Amino acid sequence: MPEFLKIIVYLIVFSLPVMSNMVEHSASVILTALTLLGVFAWLTRKKKPGFEPGERLVIGAFTLYFFVCFFFYLANGLLRSGGSLSWNLDHELRFLAFGVILYLFHRTGLKPWTLWYGAAAAAIIYGVFSVYYIYGMSVGDRATGAYNAIAFGDSALSMGFISLTGLRYFYEKHPALAALPLAALACGIIAAFLSGTRGVLLATPILGIIFFIQLGSFRRPWRSRMILVLAVTFLSAGLYHLPGSSLGQRVRTGIIQANAFFNGEGTGDYVVRLAMWQQAWRMFMDHPVIGLGKDGYQQAIHEEAILKQVPESIIKFGSPHNMYLSNMVAYGVPGLLILLFVFIAPLWVFIPATRNWGASMDLAYAGIMHIASFMLFALTESIFFRNVNINLYMILLAALLTLTQFYRTETWKTGNKGLP
Repeated sequence: MPEFLKIIVYLIVFSLPVMSNMVEHSASVILTALTLLGVFAWLTRKKKPGFEPGERLVIGAFTLYFFVCFFFYLANGLLRSGGSLSWNLDHELRFLAFGVILYLFHRTGLKPWTLWYGAAAAAIIYGVFSVYYIYGMSVGDRATGAYNAIAFGDSALSMGFISLTGLRYFYEKHPALAALPLAALACGIIAAFLSGTRGVLLATPILGIIFFIQLGSFRRPWRSRMILVLAVTFLSAGLYHLPGSSLGQRVRTGIIQANAFFNGEGTGDYVVRLAMWQQAWRMFMDHPVIGLGKDGYQQAIHEEAILKQVPESIIKFGSPHNMYLSNMVAYGVPGLLILLFVFIAPLWVFIPATRNWGASMDLAYAGIMHIASFMLFALTESIFFRNVNINLYMILLAALLTLTQFYRTETWKTGNKGLP
């Protein structure tokens, strides 16, 4: 490919993490641009693309996801709607772009700096902006970007931990640069806590455990692990009680209202998800094989609301705010399986790569961190109902798969365990 197109691709991948949640629709623009460039790369190819078995598995997972959704779209339209089909798979259609983007990254020879510096810059910008949002602008009690506080907090935390997995890369460039991923982690956690997203209380220790395992490849792993645990613990505890942060209050109120909910005393704004999850599970158990269709949950909730069978607080939500339950309600058991497949298929590639000594080890851990983030965020948000999440997941995953393959034979200059 022409050199200027390669530079454009590098800059696009670098800017994606920060642009996706700070500039509305930028992730969709980036996905479209990369897809068109990928088509151009395909049309100008001189030989057949050589995807590895693991990459073909991941491409197959995304393709299967779309076609299973498409099959149930047709089935529900014909069986339940009497042949009336109303297209509602715009989100799922994007999954088909994964293979094209992966091929583009192969052709351009993607560079590691696009990932490591892009993730670090995003987390630091998120952290600085969140502090300004809460204490400077004072426009709300939850820091948010172009979409909502949950997307902002989730992305910030994810980028912080992904950047941290590149600690060895930065240290090799210059020991002083090791401060960059450490600052990115701190800023990512700050932004996540100031966003008031309660899911970060679960995600932070789990993502920390992944890096805890990665530290086994460092020269003094237990010293590094102790520092990690103490730093994350004290930072999280401090931010939880930070004046101006709404997270502590949201957690306390949520616990009180959750107790009331489980005692049959109704629900409140903070535990409306419990009511939605309860209704979604009931719908799934009523239709476990073929589900209710993509819009089945929303339609059923509105019908039950008219009959006063569900709390009014959940009517305004179009999904149960849990991607696993969303797919189960829409497509039954197959919906859950295809969702797990788009997570497990790339893990099947990354986990074995962590046993390699070389640059690909850290890239593989970044891939695991990326996937684990989305798996955790899917517990409290219907993540693939938002284009920004689909775009971010697919593009970064394609970049990580490409880089892991390209750099799997590269060894560290200072030896197998010769970094911090």
